[in-house]
Amino acid sequence: MKEDYFKSGLNKVKLGFHDEAIKEFEKAAWDDPENFEIQFNLGTAYLTIGEFEQAIVNLDRAIVINPESSDALGNRAVAHLAIGEDKKSENDKNLAIKFGAFPDGLNAVLDIVRDKRNNSDPFKNLRN
Repeated sequence: MKEDYFKSGLNKVKLGFHDEAIKEFEKAAWDDPENFEIQFNLGTAYLTIGEFEQAIVNLDRAIVINPESSDALGNRAVAHLAIGEDKKSENDKNLAIKFGAFPDGLNAVLDIVRDKRNNSDPFKNLRN
């Protein structure tokens, strides 16, 4: 059963239907909460739609299962940075690189997130 939900979630991600993928990954996680791939993909899907706090929750679970996953650590670094947790992001970035993430690629993504965060104006739609 969990494999069906998980495969369906992966297919929905490939098609760009992240909200629908999350529903499928959540069902798979209910059946198998200790599965790294499920937690990682669920966290990554939440990251993709900008649900950074929930992404961190699922990536935390994935990292508990596989503490040397450079992909999970890198994604969690992005989520932490997006919500202003710079020190946590830096720690995750360093661990991700230690475990095999490409520094240039990860730093480029983090630079984009940092720039978006620094240049965002939550009140821009309220101004004339």
